[in-house]
Amino acid sequence: MNIPLIKNLPTTPLFQKTIIKPSEFPTLLQRISTLLSEGYTFAHSIEMLLPYHVKQYEPVQQEISNILHNGGNVTQVFQFLRLDNQYLVSIEMAEVTGRLSEAIEIVSKQLTFQQQAKLKLLKVISYPIVLFSFLILLFFAFRTYFLPNMASVVASRGQGEESASIQWSAFFLHMPDYIVAVSVFLCCLLITFIFYVRKKRIDIQLHLLFKLPFFSLFWRLILTRQFSRHLGNLLVAGISLQDAFDHLKFQQHQKQIAYIAETLQERILIGDSLSRAVVLVGYFYPKFEHFIAHGEASGLLGRELILYCELLDEKLQKIIERLLAIVQPLLFIIIAMCVIAAYLSILIPMYDVIDFI
Repeated sequence: MNIPLIKNLPTTPLFQKTIIKPSEFPTLLQRISTLLSEGYTFAHSIEMLLPYHVKQYEPVQQEISNILHNGGNVTQVFQFLRLDNQYLVSIEMAEVTGRLSEAIEIVSKQLTFQQQAKLKLLKVISYPIVLFSFLILLFFAFRTYFLPNMASVVASRGQGEESASIQWSAFFLHMPDYIVAVSVFLCCLLITFIFYVRKKRIDIQLHLLFKLPFFSLFWRLILTRQFSRHLGNLLVAGISLQDAFDHLKFQQHQKQIAYIAETLQERILIGDSLSRAVVLVGYFYPKFEHFIAHGEASGLLGRELILYCELLDEKLQKIIERLLAIVQPLLFIIIAMCVIAAYLSILIPMYDVIDFI
C-alpha cells in the first residue's frame, strides 16, 4: 500500500498576510475546476488565471512553479495560497481519488456560501452597531452635562436624602459601558479558551469542545460532515476501508479528523464494524451510525456517506441562516434596553425636581 508522503511545510500561523483576497478565492477555484474538466493541467490553469486574481502575481507565480517543479502537489500550492485547512483535506483526498476538478468545485461552492453568510452578517449588524455608537455618544453627553446639572439642582434644594435618584440616573447612564465591558470580557474569554484548547492534545480538545452546551452538537455536525465526505469519496474511488483510514490519519491539515480516523481504525482492527465503532467512539452527529449500517448492508457505503454529507450541508446552512436571523433582533433588544435606561435616567431625577417645586 502506498501512502502519499506529505512534505513538511511551515506551520500555518494564526495571523498571516493573505496572498489572494478571500472574495477572489471562490471565483478562482471555480475557474480552475472548469479548466481541469476541459483537459487543462493544474499548472497551466493556475498560470493562466493567477494574473486576474493577484495584483503582484510574478513572485507568487514563481513560488508556485518552484513548488510544482520540486515535486509538490496541488494541496501544497493551495496551502501556499492560504486556503483554509478544512478545504486542504478535501483537495488532498481528491488527488488520491483523481476527482480533483469535482473537489475544487465543491470547495468553491462552500467558500461562496461562507462569504455570503459573512456579508449577510455584516449587513445585519451594521445598522445596529451604528445606532449603538450614536447611543454611546448620547449617553456620554448626558453624563457630562445633564447629570451634573441635575445633581446641582437637587443639592441646591437641600434634599440630600433624595440623592438616590441621582445614583440611579448615573447607573442607567452607564448602561452602554456595562454592555461593552461584558462584550469585551466574553470576547477575551473566548480567545483565551481557543488558545487554551489549541495547545491541548487532540483527544483533550475534543473532550473540551464536546462539553460546551449548544456548541457541542454544532461541532459534531461539522466533524461528521467533513469525515463522511472524505471517507465517502475515498470509498467511491475504489479504495479499501483500511487504506482510506490510512490516508485520513496521515493527512496533516486537520488533526482532529486524523485522530478520529486512527481511533476508528483501531476499533475495526479488533473486530468491530464501522457502525459499531462510530457508536463506541462517540464523536459524531446523532444517527450517523444508522446511515453507515445501511451502507454496509447494501454495499454502497461510500455513496451513502456522500449522501449523508449533503444532508448535513443543508442542515448546516439552515442553522447558519437561523443564527443570522436571530442576531439583529438580539442587537435591537440591547439597544431598546439602552433607550429605556436613557428615559429612566432623565425621568427619575425630574420627578424629584417636580416634588421640590
